[in-house]
Amino acid sequence: MTDEQIPYSDVVSPRGIPVDQLVSVLQKEIRRSSVDNAVLAAYEMLSTSAEVAAHLWQRLALIAVEDIGLGEPMAPLLIECLRRNFDATPGGDTMMAVHAVRFLALARKDRTSSEHADWVTTRVERGESVVTVPDYALCVHTKAGQEMGRGLAQWWANGALVNDESATADHSYREELIRESR
Repeated sequence: MTDEQIPYSDVVSPRGIPVDQLVSVLQKEIRRSSVDNAVLAAYEMLSTSAEVAAHLWQRLALIAVEDIGLGEPMAPLLIECLRRNFDATPGGDTMMAVHAVRFLALARKDRTSSEHADWVTTRVERGESVVTVPDYALCVHTKAGQEMGRGLAQWWANGALVNDESATADHSYREELIRESR
């Protein structure tokens, strides 16, 4: 990657730190749960320009998925909410950004969504993996399923089944729908 390809490599913060380095510090320190230095990097980004502040929020949204992932599955929603509150205040509200950074830095981390995305992209683009269409996917909602004569009875009995179901799931409605669709 050349300097021209590295976003913000030519922008410097008010205290003389290249913004591309601030972005790297922010993410690496959040990954390592180093709250104070991550907050300092975020503040430096906020104080550089409105464009860099917007990039901070884009990066925090990415970190919420890439580095936090299923460790805190609601993290992307919280970051979006804090960003909106930040945007609603003229000049932004530093506390919203600091809270977002602290939350991410202290959160349980799980990078497997990022790793899975990289894995699938690599495998598919190399031609090593392709999606499999199982028989149960050929239901009333597909042309092939309709051509096979599959209707709502098959859908409710087979196509709508879920794994890892809640122990308290009430199937009385599904059972009635199966009876009515026969």
